[in-house]
Amino acid sequence: MATKYAVRNIRLCTKDCLCLYVCPTGASNTENSIIDVDTCIGCGDCADACPSGAISMVPFFYPEQQEVEDNVVIAMRKLLHSKSDQENIAAALPGKLAIAIEKSNHIMAEELLRESGYLLPQTENSKQFLLSLLEKDQPEGFPRKTVEMLLGKYEKYQEEKLMSEKTTTYDNLMTAFTGESEANRKYTAYAEKAEKDGYSNAAKLFRAAADAETIHAISHFKVAGNVRTTAENLKDGVEGETYEYTSMYPPFVELAEAEGNTQAVRSFTYAMKAEEVHAGLYREALDNLDAEAEEIFYYLCPVCGNIEKYVPDKCKICGVSGDKFIKY
Repeated sequence: MATKYAVRNIRLCTKDCLCLYVCPTGASNTENSIIDVDTCIGCGDCADACPSGAISMVPFFYPEQQEVEDNVVIAMRKLLHSKSDQENIAAALPGKLAIAIEKSNHIMAEELLRESGYLLPQTENSKQFLLSLLEKDQPEGFPRKTVEMLLGKYEKYQEEKLMSEKTTTYDNLMTAFTGESEANRKYTAYAEKAEKDGYSNAAKLFRAAADAETIHAISHFKVAGNVRTTAENLKDGVEGETYEYTSMYPPFVELAEAEGNTQAVRSFTYAMKAEEVHAGLYREALDNLDAEAEEIFYYLCPVCGNIEKYVPDKCKICGVSGDKFIKY
């Protein structure tokens, strides 16, 4: 799961648009120039590619702010008032120096506010400040709905934070899902070995047990609420496969090559290349989900896991003959 998402500063953007070419999900390519948080997988490629530094990676959850002693807060607030006064005085003066002094005091005032416990969405100080705005009589045009929206976001953050800090039934369901999924693949491999060795009864037992573990895994996954709409499931597929071929497998291949483990290199490389194909197919299916289309068939390479929409002469990843592909 991504821990950060990309945000574009429109004022800094120079329209070089390198982010559009490196984004694996198309999250940076929007009509209003605001990066799509729902599509962003937090890989950071757009931020790395942006020549103007207009894109930043923002965490979904901010760390807790350190406690500040009351006497320190009081001192900072006094200094804050001083800086605000200086900013107002400089604003009334002509010349470039006055403009620079005004901006400097404004920046320092913001930093003092931040260190006093404000300007961070999760702090209790921020909540109390927003509540005080709603309790007081405000002039016409005051953005009351915006303040109420910010308070709602604060409450939601606190709920999500509380959930993330506890070991919940959801956590247990996902742990069980992982264990059952691994058992399914393990027993399937054991069944293939038993068949090869001529132990048909053991092979049948392993396959039955593997199917049983699949039943358990799917049940846990559904109860955990992770099977959503088909569009959301396709987005999750894009995110998972993209992570695997861009972030997970490359260092695996590099280490296996350094160790001289050629079998591991081949296994990792086949999977890495196949996952990239899978991500593209998921993205294509998502883009055309609501379009009227004729029935599509998919063909699976039994050696490397590559998937094609036609029967190739040979697999483009591992080279196995196309007549070995399995139709879906």
